[in-house]
Amino acid sequence: MSSPPLAPVLDLSANPFAARRPSRAPLATLFAAALLATTAGCAGGLDEPERFTGASACAPGTTASSILQAQCFACHSTETKATGANLDLQAAGLPGRLYTTNAACNSQPMADSANPSESFFLKKLTASPGCGARMPQGGALNAADTACLTEWLVAGKPSP
Repeated sequence: MSSPPLAPVLDLSANPFAARRPSRAPLATLFAAALLATTAGCAGGLDEPERFTGASACAPGTTASSILQAQCFACHSTETKATGANLDLQAAGLPGRLYTTNAACNSQPMADSANPSESFFLKKLTASPGCGARMPQGGALNAADTACLTEWLVAGKPSP
């Protein structure tokens, strides 16, 4: 009868550091736990790019969409666009659609792809828009809301 083969014996004389080398498993586990802890709280979605890109010009709890809804939809929604110079700010595709839409009062594009921050859409928010009345009618946006809409329009600039 033959006996079972013996397990190979580790020859410590071949590599004197092998006996003193610490296991790397605890370090890998610690790294994985740290990575999980830092990414677990990422709650942003693709519809909220400011969650991924850092600080936003918008006041906390405010978005360009909420400003448009509160300040513009009374005249510029899908249902009321006839009263608002036929400009629908509610339908999908904003701000990109502003780059292909001309203003009623001067036929300029609402958004300037060469210089989005100087777009006619944003000039309409100032005291001297160049043509037509300041928007929103009956009041003015505060500086934070104007900065939020500027950031939103510039971020929505179409690729060349």
